[in-house]
Amino acid sequence: MNTYRAARPPLGRAALIPDCIMRFHDKYAHRDKHLLRLERELNRLRKAQWHAPIVPLERPYQRGWVKTFTVREDALHHPDVLVFQAVLKVVNDRIISRTREFIRRNGDAIILRPRIIAPHDWPRLAWPISHQRLFAYGQWPVEDIYPWTERYFRRSVCGFKLLRSWWLDELVLPYMITHQRVELPEVRSRMTEIENHLRHRLGWERLQRLHGQHVHWRYGEDPARVQRATAAYVEQCETGHD
Repeated sequence: MNTYRAARPPLGRAALIPDCIMRFHDKYAHRDKHLLRLERELNRLRKAQWHAPIVPLERPYQRGWVKTFTVREDALHHPDVLVFQAVLKVVNDRIISRTREFIRRNGDAIILRPRIIAPHDWPRLAWPISHQRLFAYGQWPVEDIYPWTERYFRRSVCGFKLLRSWWLDELVLPYMITHQRVELPEVRSRMTEIENHLRHRLGWERLQRLHGQHVHWRYGEDPARVQRATAAYVEQCETGHD
């Protein structure tokens, strides 16, 4: 005698997982969503602070010194002075220092160098031969790397470098602060609150994991981190026995 037996519906994956483990996953999924919401809010606050209006100061003040390039006085009478001025607008750069000697706190000198033009920017300039002859194309090492660094760790830049730079001269001027961005106290207070929350609860490390980034190795164990991990483990065990 053939008897018809209704097939049981397959059990879902959630039904095979104990309730204590489901509560554990729901707890940390809620924490991850909360961290992502805080990150989005922090980005909005930073944009609001960045786009705050800039107003001039009643009393400008000096904050260090600035060094930049200019055309030498003897080069102003050269037939290619217009070429020099056009090139200077592109390769000119500036450095800022607290002292007029332009030396870092560790004793290293802050050196001003012309900018290297990237290969994708070179065709946009559409310079004639009179301008191009001042440059050379190649793979240029970055001089700021310390000399004792291994060779395969040194960084290099590919592009067009100014080789004929005899017509350049350095100009040192006071670095004056003439404008200031309007401070938003409520925005700044909320930013500090979110940053402290992420810092003390390992929020930045978890956000790096959520975004698929590598978390750098920490040398040595942080006692506060070990204590929080132990408390979380004890809480999980107590929740599982309920």
